[in-house]
Amino acid sequence: MSDITAIAVPKWGIEMVEGTINVWNKTVGDTVAKGDEILEMESDKIVNVWESPADGVLRRVLVEEGEARPVGALLGVIAAANVDDASIDSFIADFGGSAPAAEDDSATDNDAPVPAAAANAGPGGDAATRSAPAVRNLAAELGVDLNTVTGTGRRGRITKDDVRAAASDGAEPAPAGVEVIPLSATRQTIAKRLTGAKQDIPHYYLTVNYELDGLLAHRAALNANGNTRVSVNDLLVKCVARALQREPRVNINVIENSIHQYSDSNVSVAIATEDGLYPVTIRAAQNLSTQEIAAATAEFAERARNGALTREDLSDGSFTVSNLGMYGIDNFTAIINPPMGAILALGKGSEQPVVRDGKVTVATIVSATLSCDHRVIDGAIGATFLKVLGEEIASLS
Repeated sequence: MSDITAIAVPKWGIEMVEGTINVWNKTVGDTVAKGDEILEMESDKIVNVWESPADGVLRRVLVEEGEARPVGALLGVIAAANVDDASIDSFIADFGGSAPAAEDDSATDNDAPVPAAAANAGPGGDAATRSAPAVRNLAAELGVDLNTVTGTGRRGRITKDDVRAAASDGAEPAPAGVEVIPLSATRQTIAKRLTGAKQDIPHYYLTVNYELDGLLAHRAALNANGNTRVSVNDLLVKCVARALQREPRVNINVIENSIHQYSDSNVSVAIATEDGLYPVTIRAAQNLSTQEIAAATAEFAERARNGALTREDLSDGSFTVSNLGMYGIDNFTAIINPPMGAILALGKGSEQPVVRDGKVTVATIVSATLSCDHRVIDGAIGATFLKVLGEEIASLS
């Protein structure tokens, strides 16, 4: 079937497990040329474009906009105009993607033949023939009787949206004056990743306080003599990068049953936007000056605000730094961003009393909490990293 081309979810990046269709740029029956942008798909907070590898006609769309599918799942079919429908049906039935197809309701919205009873069924019809396993599972989870649901998919198929709508109809209405805001695709991606990380990764936390007076004096000197304004966070990222070189057992990714230990300190910096946090990657940060780190971070922040970040900007991070000090937060614990093995949460620097040589004095203190994946980073390793990080910070005095 060389005249038939599958549109399947590609694996854009090592961490990708599924993608959500944002928009189809073609409709069934449209002529397709090689290189045409067929659809836009969001995964890991980045929108990617799927380009056709062949000429033909878009013959089938199996998954609607807003629906998510795992890597390898079939989304649609491109075929030559002279390929008959039976051949396309056979291709779809025999298709085997690179990811498990279990619980996949991709057949929900296709043009394949559907039994007449199912095609014309409304509430009270045969729900089993009008819905895929994933739809039936969702209905059971939400307590929805599928026999009472009218399908809005092609040929009367029941979709997940139909089930959710039925569940909403039976729920208590929102109080007057309450705005109901659906989660964006980006927020849904964040929710899935963080929920999975919190459930699947055995987190533990180590907290220390660092004195910042020497670092602050160093920052003042840099800003007095340079054109690029350096923040406290920029200096801390530089110190983290150096510490990762000294304790590389924290500079890792966890991929399936293996540890990927990085030689470079690819520090991910969490940048907040209206759509959520974006962990942009400052590659080989140990080789950059603090001014170069500041410039890179500023550029990333601007691109994040404009929605112009690329997959490369968010990939290959080996360790994450999240700083909420600028929001007045004293300390917090952060959720690990998989596949990385650790994340450092930084609070605000504040003047506090400290004792030196038996005398009380005042110093600027910052609280730092390291979240570690206990499967791969033992407590002693995490503690060693925090120790060498403190030495790097002190070295700026």
